[in-house]
Amino acid sequence: MLKGKVQMGTPAATLARWYQDRLEDCSPEDRIWGWSIRATEVLHHEKDRLDDECLRQMLYQGLKDTAVGAPAWTKKLSIKEGVHFLSAISTRIVQRVLKVDYKVILDASLLMRADGILL
Repeated sequence: MLKGKVQMGTPAATLARWYQDRLEDCSPEDRIWGWSIRATEVLHHEKDRLDDECLRQMLYQGLKDTAVGAPAWTKKLSIKEGVHFLSAISTRIVQRVLKVDYKVILDASLLMRADGILL
């Protein structure tokens, strides 16, 4: 694990290590917290590329505590609430994948000749 403070905008090698770090020297709870921080940064820096505001909000809700100044989660969800929440996020992601699949298939079909060969 990378020791010390890591900030976005540091050298590319440091950023690559930050994104690929499995946080193996942390407790399971600290790993989840660390990955949540990393995911929050990704959502922030990729907000222009992720054009689904609803999905972004759903992901943020799962990653951040809503309490002002909270360092981690201050409220526990029941297992049932967690499963419902993850199912909602997964469904939204599946919608996006299907949308991309449809567009790729549609674009590919426009490039095919009548005999099925790509132009």
